[in-house]
Amino acid sequence: MPANPAHAFDLIVIGAGSAGLAAARRSAELGARTLLIDRAQIGGTCVNRGCVPKKLLGYGAAWSQTMARCLRAAHTSDAWADAIARTRTEVARLHETHFARLADAGVQWLSGMASLRGRGIVRVQAESGKTTLRARQIVLAAGTRPTPLPVPGAELACTSDDVFGWDTLPASLIIAGGGVIAVEMASTLARFGVRVTVLTRDARVLPEFDATVAEAAAQSLAGCGVDLILNTDVVRVERDAVNGGGVAVYASTEGSDVPRVLRAQRMLSAIGRTSNIAGLGLEAAGVTLDAHGRIAVDRHFRTRARGVHAVGDICGGSPLQLTPVAVAQGRYVAERLFGKGIKLPDMNTVPMAVFCDPAIASVGLTEADARTRWPELGKRGPDTDKRALADRIDIVVRRFVSLEQRFAGSGMESLIKLVCNARSGRVLGAHIVDNAAPEIIQAMAVAVRMGVRLKHLQSTVGLHPTVAEELLGM
Repeated sequence: MPANPAHAFDLIVIGAGSAGLAAARRSAELGARTLLIDRAQIGGTCVNRGCVPKKLLGYGAAWSQTMARCLRAAHTSDAWADAIARTRTEVARLHETHFARLADAGVQWLSGMASLRGRGIVRVQAESGKTTLRARQIVLAAGTRPTPLPVPGAELACTSDDVFGWDTLPASLIIAGGGVIAVEMASTLARFGVRVTVLTRDARVLPEFDATVAEAAAQSLAGCGVDLILNTDVVRVERDAVNGGGVAVYASTEGSDVPRVLRAQRMLSAIGRTSNIAGLGLEAAGVTLDAHGRIAVDRHFRTRARGVHAVGDICGGSPLQLTPVAVAQGRYVAERLFGKGIKLPDMNTVPMAVFCDPAIASVGLTEADARTRWPELGKRGPDTDKRALADRIDIVVRRFVSLEQRFAGSGMESLIKLVCNARSGRVLGAHIVDNAAPEIIQAMAVAVRMGVRLKHLQSTVGLHPTVAEELLGM
């Protein structure tokens, strides 16, 4: 141990995002002398550049759109200025809340860049200088960062992180990517009046979601005025020589040898996120990576280095990069190290949402996954026809226009899709497109995990008038 006992800890957590906060707070509550280190703002991506601010701006976009429809007197520039100010105020409030909770739990805080220097040794570069610390256990929870475009001129593209620092909006924007972040940003910014073009290399947006809801997302983006271009790769990005101050994006499309040129005031890259491992000193500590460039861990989130764990998006412990998953992992490690131990929640029924307009939410299997995995889901003999087994999946779909959309006069359809076991009626997956979808899917996650059957939904009395009651008439 070091000469100065003040530099010795039971646990040092590197990274103050959702996973790191959860691990640090719970460990301190269990009596561990805990230090939390981060070089950036407390709260990580979720609080500062992800879940919270994007949803707040989504509310702002919805109110701006509603005002424009109803009063025909909304000013986009004023709406964005107000929305971004409210968002920053809420993020600042969350910073104060997290610091207060850490203090109440007894967690010490240090702002600086931390790196591993061997077993149990952490070197921190802070404003006051370098400090060497020791701990019996270390948790790496540094999260992820946006993946840069792998093309010439990539430095001209911004990322979703940058959007929350915009004081004014560009008149036009090109977004590269078709996943959750790309769809959410396109939907939000288009409703604030930005002319948005989305370029995705896939055949559809939201490839990880059920195909039916992905199609609905594409239709809703088109309804917001978004120009969606599929099966397209960005080749390079240049300063726009035609219209100074903007960007020219060269994109290759299927069936054409000549790149297409698209112009906008700004470009945003949303092609994915990469583990934030640079500068952590992983090699010095013997921490290894998996095939995807994330920290390799076992089922208890232990790395190859003794006494070093990794939780959250930085590690390969879960394919789901979601805040509740990261929080669960952080608490699990804390309880295992300093408590009596707990079980991880069921990671097979994790609900997911896309906060676009209308919102999308899902839990359980997609139709494609259910048909592919059916032999695992039901009994079969050695001579059973797999094609016949795939036909034992029932799909129930209800389309309707909610009262919200009828009042707005948009006529936009909502959608509920259930993927069921045709023999037992058990619901294997639920997929909803409606602004109420995220709230409904949270309850459906419990139902799906507990084995709810279609007949259970059909025999339940609904609450009228709601979107959720549409589930019960399927």
